[in-house]
Amino acid sequence: MMKSFCNFNLFRVAIVTCMSTCYSGIASAQEAFDCKKLLKQNIPSEKPQDILDIVKDHADCFGLDSVDLRVYGNGPALGTLLVARTNKSAKDLTYGDLLADINNVKRDTGYTAVRSLVIAQMTLEQKRFTPDNWDNSLKYLQVVGIPASDVEAFHKYALEKQEHHWTYRQLVVGYQMKKEAEAPVKQ
Repeated sequence: MMKSFCNFNLFRVAIVTCMSTCYSGIASAQEAFDCKKLLKQNIPSEKPQDILDIVKDHADCFGLDSVDLRVYGNGPALGTLLVARTNKSAKDLTYGDLLADINNVKRDTGYTAVRSLVIAQMTLEQKRFTPDNWDNSLKYLQVVGIPASDVEAFHKYALEKQEHHWTYRQLVVGYQMKKEAEAPVKQ
C-alpha cells in the first residue's frame, strides 16, 4: 500500500516537473513586443490596411482600450488623423507621430462625448431587453439618440418583441424600421 502511494506521488512530481519545464520553455520562447521600436518606424503610405492592422494588433502600444479601438480601429477616423498630419508636415510620418495625434484627440473634450456614445452602442449591442433592465438601459438609449418623445412608444415596442429576446440594438433597428414604414409618404 505504501509503495503504491509513493509511486503515485512520484508520478505526480514527474508530471508537475514536466509541465513546468514545458511552460517555462514556451514562455521564454515568446519575446515581448517592442513598442518603442514600432513607434520609431515610418508609416508606409502605400497600404492603409496594413496601418489599421498594426494599430489593432498592437493597441497596447498606442494606449487603446476596446472603446478606443472602436473609434480608431476603422479607416475613417485613423485616415483623418493621417491625412491631417501629412498635410502639416513633409517629413516621414512615424507610428509615434500617430500616437501623439491619437493622444491629442483623446484629451479633447469632444472625445469624451464620442467615448460615451461608443460605450452606449457597445452596451446596447450586448444587452438583451428585459422589463427588469429597462430603467438601467434608458440612459444608453438616450445617448444613442432615442428622443424623449419616442421613449414611451419604444418601450411599448420592446415589450411587444420581448419573446424574441432581442438585444437593444436589434430593438432600436426594428423600431426605426417600423417608424419609417408608418411615416406618411411625402410627395
